[in-house]
Amino acid sequence: MNPTLDQLVIQIGRLSPGQRRALFRQLKAMGLIESENLLSDRDPLHIALAVPSQASARDKSQAGSQQIEPRPPRPADRPRKAATRPPDSGAALAVPEPQQDSAPLAEMSSQSQAPQEPIRITYDGGSRGNPGNGYGSFALDWPGYPREIVQLTFGDQSTNNEAEYDTLIAALEAVRDRMVELQIDPGSTNLSIWGDSLLVCNQVRGKWACKEPRLQTRLSAVKDLLNVFGESELNHHPRQKSVEILGH
Repeated sequence: MNPTLDQLVIQIGRLSPGQRRALFRQLKAMGLIESENLLSDRDPLHIALAVPSQASARDKSQAGSQQIEPRPPRPADRPRKAATRPPDSGAALAVPEPQQDSAPLAEMSSQSQAPQEPIRITYDGGSRGNPGNGYGSFALDWPGYPREIVQLTFGDQSTNNEAEYDTLIAALEAVRDRMVELQIDPGSTNLSIWGDSLLVCNQVRGKWACKEPRLQTRLSAVKDLLNVFGESELNHHPRQKSVEILGH
């Protein structure tokens, strides 16, 4: 695909389900739809566009009278929430803004299998106030593509530990959803996860007990997400390493 078509595919992927259906109807009225497949509200839009080889004068006139105005790109979609996200956390994910350009899904569309090397996740979260305004960010190092950094904000009643867990959950959801969109079995994917929270690392590993109910819910969510993937390892590194990669 040329750069213009790449940009169009990316913009279509960022539309809401309602906007996609409206686009379907408009393209169909113009006679430009050859086939379409809307998997679900959570899955990517797959459209095959073709200019009809034979069109009636009426169809040509109709196509010429209707113009599709490209929608301005909206901020990158945040990692989608899983059903396991804690309902009582009071932490609402804001739409994340990537710090730097990530490899678009359109550029990964040729992949048919998981990368041979593990996908590396670096995450960190915190709270200004503890509890207070929660924040977090994670970096995805997808083999063969530039590093992608996503920043998150949470509610104003988030603790440091809750923000650490919520950031890790968001990162795992992001990788899982991308594998599904690429039609790759997440179970064939290996993860290398790094963070500076001893509490999260040791609770997920089962070395430390988790007694706080709000953290128990998050711990369960992390374990459920890890079970979706193949092999995964959760590693602890010094805080300075998080700062070096994520900036905080």
